[in-house]
Amino acid sequence: MEESLTQSPTQSPSQRSAIQGAPDLDAGMLTLSEEERLNQAAKDPYPWIMSRNIDLIFVCGGLFWALYLVLAATGFKVDLFGGPTAFIFAAISILGVHAFGDGHQIATMYRVYQSAPTRKVLGAKVAIVGLIALATGMSTLLWHETSQFWVKLVLAWGIQHQLAQSYGIALVYCYKRKYYMNQHEKGVMHFMVQSAMVYLILRMFAFDAFGNYTINHVDYAFERLVPAWLSHTALGVTLASLAYFAYLVYAKAKRDKQMFPIPGLMVLMTLIVMPFVAQERFVLVWVAFSTTFFHTTQYLVVTSAYYFKERGLPADVSYHKISSMLKRPVAWGYFGLLFGIGFTMAYLLPNWMIQYGQVEQAYAFASVYVFVNIHHFITDMYIWKLRDPYVQKLLVA
Repeated sequence: MEESLTQSPTQSPSQRSAIQGAPDLDAGMLTLSEEERLNQAAKDPYPWIMSRNIDLIFVCGGLFWALYLVLAATGFKVDLFGGPTAFIFAAISILGVHAFGDGHQIATMYRVYQSAPTRKVLGAKVAIVGLIALATGMSTLLWHETSQFWVKLVLAWGIQHQLAQSYGIALVYCYKRKYYMNQHEKGVMHFMVQSAMVYLILRMFAFDAFGNYTINHVDYAFERLVPAWLSHTALGVTLASLAYFAYLVYAKAKRDKQMFPIPGLMVLMTLIVMPFVAQERFVLVWVAFSTTFFHTTQYLVVTSAYYFKERGLPADVSYHKISSMLKRPVAWGYFGLLFGIGFTMAYLLPNWMIQYGQVEQAYAFASVYVFVNIHHFITDMYIWKLRDPYVQKLLVA
């Protein structure tokens, strides 16, 4: 993939070599315009969030699709007692939840209260959100009947949350690579994502056979609440918008000689195409793999890059070398804090409630699950706004 944002198909070989740092053999020395281009290339945004390999694996869906392809090829279910291969995949899923999932919600809280500008503007508001989320979580302990409602709400809301995040990250890749869409093109892209979100949520409540989530021995069945034709209509709208978006991307490439950034397409298409290839495995693929090995890994890469930049990179580390920060003590301290608090909240706290609070296992875990996710969903809507110049500068740089 081409990373230089200063090249164009009309540049001569000597111009391209100058941009890449080699001297112009015809001129004998760099001209002023070529020096300007070199200076501009140094100032251009880094085209990746962390690095090419890290982004492709953890942000763009590489890890998720690798796991899914093995799952689809072998035809088994994730089951601790379903044979050695099924056990391995179940173990991978469980380890992934604790390695990535538990910490990614804590990254949201850390983003609010570690960042002075964010804390000043949103600290009090996010604290109020936390109290509201805590009340919803506590309701599952006081009134067990509410557990079904809140867990289903979180699962459905998670679809909107994941698609919205992918849409934002796709835009970041566009900005980083200077792929600027007009209002119509951007509007169609946004509508495509929104229509996919509507379709997936309606699908959850349109078919009795969609599936059940069994969480800590409690079945969360998605009964048929809306007519099937509504889901089919939403599917038609999604496919039509996808086709129109593909046409606009093609037209822009032909008109402006500029292709939509491949990483951005991978981010968008992973969640939009996934339900069509997953078919009856959608519940399994979404919960066991997509959420853990696409959404949460994606979020951790973005939030850690943002944290390193806002904290201030060392003098010997440019934005283009930001992945080198992962080898430094500051990164291990950051991730250790996230995962430590996340594991305590998501696993140790519910088990403490079971052992010392005499709370049933299902409702102990459900209460924490509801609290943490609702707080995470609402807070994210406040803190990640690309219209905010401060946020955009750090995400795009």
